[in-house]
Amino acid sequence: MNIIEILNNFLNNLHKRSLQPKKVKIVDYTKDRQYVGHIIINVLTERINVQKALLLFPKDSEDPSIQAAWHALCHYEADEDISSKDNLFLQEQLEYLEFIAFTFKDGKELPQNIIDSYKQYHEEALIPHAKGLGGLVKKLFKSINT
Repeated sequence: MNIIEILNNFLNNLHKRSLQPKKVKIVDYTKDRQYVGHIIINVLTERINVQKALLLFPKDSEDPSIQAAWHALCHYEADEDISSKDNLFLQEQLEYLEFIAFTFKDGKELPQNIIDSYKQYHEEALIPHAKGLGGLVKKLFKSINT
């Protein structure tokens, strides 16, 4: 076999691979969403505070809905001084968190407009990483890529 035949074989194989459909990794976030919905309910019923709730979120979650919920809780905590003075603002925040919790109760994803509303301010949620070597590696790769 000469060099031209080898290159032709290589290019043919490369072309065949490029025509094959890409394998899409489908992840079911239903249980994580239900768990986060439960966490938010615990915040709304004052069983836990927001800081503890944020630490309870599923580690390394890549679900855009869960990341949006994480941001919603952060904003709820950050706007505490405003909501303490403005009852209407507080009611809107509580209804918003309630909507998220009940959407997650059924394992559903949040509407895209809610997810997008947080992406314009935050590229990603700072959800804590899992402990151990896997979490450390993810943390290192995130710091390298930023």
